[in-house]
Amino acid sequence: MKRNNGLVVPIAIIFIAILFFMLNSNFELGKYGSLEEAIAKTVPYDVKDIIYTDVYEGVTIVLYSATPDQEEVPHLDRVEGVAFYTGNDKEGWRNIGSHGWFHYENNNMTVYDDRLRHHDSQGKTIYEFHVVFGEINNPDIVKVETKAFSEVEGSDSFTPAKIINHSTGRFYFKVGEETTVRGLSENGEVIVRQGG
Repeated sequence: MKRNNGLVVPIAIIFIAILFFMLNSNFELGKYGSLEEAIAKTVPYDVKDIIYTDVYEGVTIVLYSATPDQEEVPHLDRVEGVAFYTGNDKEGWRNIGSHGWFHYENNNMTVYDDRLRHHDSQGKTIYEFHVVFGEINNPDIVKVETKAFSEVEGSDSFTPAKIINHSTGRFYFKVGEETTVRGLSENGEVIVRQGG
């Protein structure tokens, strides 16, 4: 039985060319050429809108709205989430976070809490911080404040969150270890408080 070796040489040449390209370029698995491409390929949900982006300690945080898995949360047609990226358009973008969060909702506002924990190959922590965010549903809420759990109970050391006006609604966003969130009226009355 005679083998047809006519394909072995072209396949070997193609393999060597691909290997040469990968070794002599900045090609790296898991990196994308633009932030938009990284979002499209790494967020496991159907992203409806990019609401806000922020850079914190060299990490680009993307606040987005998405269509949730209807089996997991059948009562919601939209959720907010954050994704964490490092890089730039020249060197490529890499997703460094997970895609899960703690979620609380009421008629006044939603509260999402997501933590980024990213370590190097030796297990050393590179990034570790919380992001608290959500949608403001009550038009009487004009200010959102947060407070870290570690602060003394009874302390009034709340700090303001950023309010984001987007075409799809009003949102708030805060980086830090914030576990208590409250929405305030224009005169400072607490309309809603979640956590702590």
